[in-house]
Amino acid sequence: MSICLRRLIYWLLLTTISVVVGIAIDIALKTESFPLLVRFAGLIGMVLAHFPLKRTGRLLKLLGEQKEWGCTNRLITTDIYKCVRHPHHLGVGIFMTSLGLLIGHWWSFLIIAITQWVWVIAFLFLVEEKELTEKFGEEYKAYRQQVPMLFPKLNCFFSVLNKPIEKARKG
Repeated sequence: MSICLRRLIYWLLLTTISVVVGIAIDIALKTESFPLLVRFAGLIGMVLAHFPLKRTGRLLKLLGEQKEWGCTNRLITTDIYKCVRHPHHLGVGIFMTSLGLLIGHWWSFLIIAITQWVWVIAFLFLVEEKELTEKFGEEYKAYRQQVPMLFPKLNCFFSVLNKPIEKARKG
């Protein structure tokens, strides 16, 4: 089993635990639900988070020269990766925060959002950035100087999402 697949399993376990704990606390404390508009915003956020998640998966499959599931041996700096170094992790954070809003109770929202963002940020700082620097060396260090880690250049981000993914191959 690849390290990337193992990490996915750990993340799924963390996600399941945070959702169950949040809902259990809300049930035990009988917290009021969020207004319908806030819950609807959560649904919209989940749908919007789908776009960078799907795009990064397609790019890694198309350009990443995969050897194992979820891993790549090629640094990709085009398309959405020219706007943010970790668009997939950004998508996961937005998706999970939005899920907390959709579930629609305070404790569920707080536990899901906080645990997911702590996981994402800790993983990026403690694991991913170090691994990428070791794997790609100076090329990654130069890329890291030019592109933000988690919070994208918004004009770049939205312009890329409007283009077909095939243009990334040529660019």
